[in-house]
Order: sequence, then C-alpha cells, then structure tokens
Amino acid sequence: MSCEYFADKGMKIDGNYWLVHPQTGVAWNSTSIEDYKKTYEAQQILLEQERLESEKADQLAAIKEAVFNKLNDEQWRVQKAQEHLLMAELAGDQAEIGLSKADLAELLSQREQLRLASDKAEQTLADISTYEELEEFTFDVNISL
Repeated sequence: MSCEYFADKGMKIDGNYWLVHPQTGVAWNSTSIEDYKKTYEAQQILLEQERLESEKADQLAAIKEAVFNKLNDEQWRVQKAQEHLLMAELAGDQAEIGLSKADLAELLSQREQLRLASDKAEQTLADISTYEELEEFTFDVNISL
C-alpha cells in the first residue's frame, strides 16, 4: 500500500484520495502531511512484521503437525521391531535377539533424527527475519524411516 500527497487531489492513502486528514478532518498542511507519512510508514512496517510472524507461526504449526503425523504413521514399524525382539527373547535365539535389537535401535535412531531435524528447522524458522528468507525456507518430513 502507499501514501503520497498531491496538491490538487489531496493525500492518496491506499488508493483513496483524502482532501482532509482522515482522523482530524482538517485540511492538509506541510506538517500534517509529513506527520501522517511517518505514522503511515511506521504502521506499514508493523503490519508487515505482524504478517511475517503470522506466516512463521503457520509454518511452525505445519512442521509440528507433519512430524507428529510422520511419527504416528511409522509407529507400527517400532511396534513390529519390538515384537520381533520379544519373539527372539522368548525363543532364546541370541543371534535373532542381536538382529532384532539392532533393527529396533536403527528405527529409534531414525525417529530421533527426524525430531532433531524438526528442532533445527524450528530454530531456523525462529531466526528468519525477512520474507525472502521465509520463501527460501523448506522442511521435508519425508526422510526415510
């Protein structure tokens, strides 16, 4: 949006012309023009920052939801590995116990890697201060588990 003054039309504020100050109803003068422009610019900066923070919050929620869903969707793999370990323990097969423990440890490690990647992405997102940085930011939950 924009704010600029024209001597013949008045102040153009976000596409609308105002012959008088919109809040006071007094005709524009050089002081009121400069004051309004400064106030308008400060408001625009605040609005832009609020929009950026809102979009960052949306991205953060999307990351958390994606990681939660991915971990839940893959929970059956952990349960399967735990069951294999339990069957091997019940059978007393030491070789199978070792393989089952290794499989379970690998799955748990991959899940932890996803959590750590999520934490890193969340910190990166928190550090973003411009729309350009936000546009470049990506997070892919689809690392193989």
